[in-house]
Amino acid sequence: MKPRVLVNEVKGEGPHVVLVPGQLTGWVSWTPLADALSARWRTVRVQPIHNELGSAGERGDAGYTAAIERESLLMTVDALGVETADFTGWSGGGRALIEFALAHPERVRTLTLVEPAAYWILDGRGESAPEVARLNQFLHALAGQEVSEDDLAEFLELAGLVPSKDQARVHPAWPRWVPHRMALSWSSEQADRDVAELAGIRCPVLLVHGSATTDWLKRVVAVLDERLPDTRVLELPGDHACHLENPDAFLAALERHLAQ
Repeated sequence: MKPRVLVNEVKGEGPHVVLVPGQLTGWVSWTPLADALSARWRTVRVQPIHNELGSAGERGDAGYTAAIERESLLMTVDALGVETADFTGWSGGGRALIEFALAHPERVRTLTLVEPAAYWILDGRGESAPEVARLNQFLHALAGQEVSEDDLAEFLELAGLVPSKDQARVHPAWPRWVPHRMALSWSSEQADRDVAELAGIRCPVLLVHGSATTDWLKRVVAVLDERLPDTRVLELPGDHACHLENPDAFLAALERHLAQ
């Protein structure tokens, strides 16, 4: 599999803000926030390959890697004529942006990372929690496989989007999650990085987590706060989707961050 320009949508005028989504629902999750941002910023929503093909029902390709994610994003901003931009990513999108910023720091003006699923950071510190090992094992078992609704429910629990998989089907977002479940079969191997490399991300970084999110995701945010030179942390009420649950508070903090 080779990197390619990602499906994207551009709205508004002004400095570029690039929005990278999480692993499951893809770019649709950014729609309401992108519409609000486009009043003041040239807002770019991208649809990573795993979201595009997974949401179309295709099974994951074993050749899909973190490097393909990274270089596809680079090809996309190149194709749009974007030299530097403010990048915002949620969950898997946040993990991908850490990799992008490490490889191409000159292209990143600021980063905003909402609960990035970069569990390699904890592995690198010898802090792997049982929940992380379980999530890793679970996603690797789904690679290239058919993803059932039961699999989706278990992922939602592991990702901290529902209190338990038994409650997943009664969550208001369940009908929106189900059509995208095949994206979970596209989990790429995480980049082989040393935690010490994080010091190379020197741009301002806004780190966001929910008050009720899983402990391991909070710990990833805490380690990033310790390791990155220029950070601020925003805690919002709620779980892994706290920025979507509190759009006004999130957008206000993001606007302040972008304006610095």
